[in-house]
This record gives sequence, C-alpha cells and structure tokens, in this order.
Amino acid sequence: MVVKQVKANYHSYLNEIKVTLDPVLTTMRTQSGQSWRLNAWLGPIKVFFGYFRYMNVLKAVKWASLPIIGPVIAGLVAGNYGHWPIWLCIVGTLLLVLMFYYLYVRSYIERMATIGQPEFHVEAYKSRRPKEYEKTWAQFVNKSDFTFEGLYDIVNAVFSQNNSDPSSVAYIAAYSKSQHDFMQNTISELKFTIDEKEEAIRWLEEELVKSENAVSYLIGIIKKVNENLYRYINDRFSLTDMDFVCGFSLYRKEGNTLKLILDKGTSGNSRDLNLDTDVNFAAVVAAKDDREQAHHNKPYPERNIVAFRMTMLEGEIWVWCFHFDDDDERSLSLLLGNDIIESRQIRRVMHVFCLTLQKRQRLISEKEVGQDVEAN
Repeated sequence: MVVKQVKANYHSYLNEIKVTLDPVLTTMRTQSGQSWRLNAWLGPIKVFFGYFRYMNVLKAVKWASLPIIGPVIAGLVAGNYGHWPIWLCIVGTLLLVLMFYYLYVRSYIERMATIGQPEFHVEAYKSRRPKEYEKTWAQFVNKSDFTFEGLYDIVNAVFSQNNSDPSSVAYIAAYSKSQHDFMQNTISELKFTIDEKEEAIRWLEEELVKSENAVSYLIGIIKKVNENLYRYINDRFSLTDMDFVCGFSLYRKEGNTLKLILDKGTSGNSRDLNLDTDVNFAAVVAAKDDREQAHHNKPYPERNIVAFRMTMLEGEIWVWCFHFDDDDERSLSLLLGNDIIESRQIRRVMHVFCLTLQKRQRLISEKEVGQDVEAN
C-alpha cells in the first residue's frame, strides 16, 4: 500500500516535471557565465529584422495610389513641421528613435529574465532576481550531473513489488516496518525492565530506611540495658526501670488469677485478671500458653498489647505485657517487625531482668530471715 501511494504521488509527478524542468536546467548551465548585456542591446535589432518578413504585405499596395498618398503625407508633414530647420528635425527624429529603442531594450531585458521566454538568459535572470535564483535554481544548476530525467530513471528502477529485491521500495518499506516493530518491542521491553528496576530500587531504599531505623532502635536498647546493669550493680535497679522498650504491665499467676504486680506507661486501667472469665485479654491467653509464645491483641483501635509468659524461679509464672500505639514505629519494629533482631530476643531480655530482680529479692529475703534467726 505504501509503495502504491508513493508511486502515484511522486513517480508519476517526476514524469511530468522532467519534460518542463530539464530543458530549463540545460539552458541555464549552457548560458552560465556568459555575457548577456550585449545580447540585450542587439537582440531588439534581430527582432526588427524579423519584422521584414511581413514586408510582403506592401506588395498588395497599388503603386498607382502613391501619387495620391504621397502628396497627402507630404502635405501633412509640411503643414505641421515645415517651418522647423532640417537639422532639428533630424536630431529630434534620432532622439525619438533612441528613446523608443531604449524602452524596447528594457522590455527585452525583462523577457530575458523570465523563465520560459525565447529570449531567456540565466545571467540576466541572476541580475534581475538574484534571491529567487539562489533559493530556487542555484543548487540544481551547480549540480551539473543532476537531471530530473535521471532521477525519474532511478526511481523507476527501484519501484518494484519484489519484496526480496534489496533495491526495491517494497523491500525497503517491509524492512523498515520490521525494524520499526522490532524497535517498538525493544523499547517496550526496556521500559518494562526500567520499571522493574525502579520498583526494586524503591523497595531497597525502603528496606534501607527500615534497617537504619532498626539499627538505631537496637543501639538504644543496648544503651538502656547497659544503664540498667550499672543500676543493678549500684543497687538502684528495680522493675520501674524496665520500660526501656515501651510501657508495660506485669502479672504473677496465683491459682486461677493473674495478680497485677506493676504497670507503667499505660492508661492505669490494668487490674487483676481471672483466667476463666477474662479470656479475651492477651495476658490471659499468654498465661495459658506453655510454649511461652507472644500473643498480640488490640484492646481498642490504634492500641496494641503484646503479652508472653515467663517461667520464673521456684516454678512461678509471670506474664509480661507490652503496651504501645500504632504510631510507635520503634515498638512496632522491635516487638512485631523481626527486622534486625528477633522480637523473641527482646522478650528474653525482659525475662532475664525479671529473673535477676526475682533472685535478688529472694536473696534479700533469705538474708533478712537469717538475720532474724541470729537475733533470736
């Protein structure tokens, strides 16, 4: 379809214009560089001589009528100009002839500068219309080996419907279309790959931010652990120092009840819990879990509780509950995210501190009992 359209629009058009334009180009190239002003002044003389072929018309004039015509013309001239000197008449006649000839030469030059006129000369055309010549014809005239006839022959040679001939337009069009389709597919694949890479980069950037935050949270935990160890050595450590992750509540199992030991950083609404009736509480669920797994609960929107059971000295069962909000990214990362450190390790830290405090309390109690016995 493309080949037929090109052939109809351009190939046939070249066939028409080559007949008109090639003779003009040949004339321009032949005349290029030749003098034209002498032709402009002598050309009208040749034209005048050409008019003599019409002198045969005078033969139709009856010479017998001259005795009548002659005296009439002579009478008119003598009546109007008879009083002028002869030399003035001759000079006036010559001036009139020269003026008429000059005006005719100007008209002749315009014809020399007009393409298609028999008097056309390319140098006169350049002189009268230099911009038009440079913009339109100069490129064709300077290319001495170019003709529209030759261009027509080349186009005619390649206009073939043979798709396997590399010189045919059909082959070129088919090849171009296949290359275009290939490039479009390649571009689509590249765009898809770029989108995938960009998505991967975005994911990596998000993970990097998460990792940096998690490392920062972990460093904070380590600092707080060290601080509490020093407080322990200095006999200043207590359960109230255990809020270095977030607010908490701590229970001890006594029979069928969870007795509240301490709560800090909470709403203060914590109470003793019954293992049979308060079954929706995370602390109750955790107390019944012998595997000591973490149990997550949302007592109301945007509020979280993570509870886990701890086996203490002499078989005691304690339940630790973390209390934090949805916008607490640090607690979410440490207790539910498992990013840099497993949340189980955070629970183990709380467990070991609770064991340490419990053992210390027992040692203090035993020491006090021994002192009482000695006193008695």
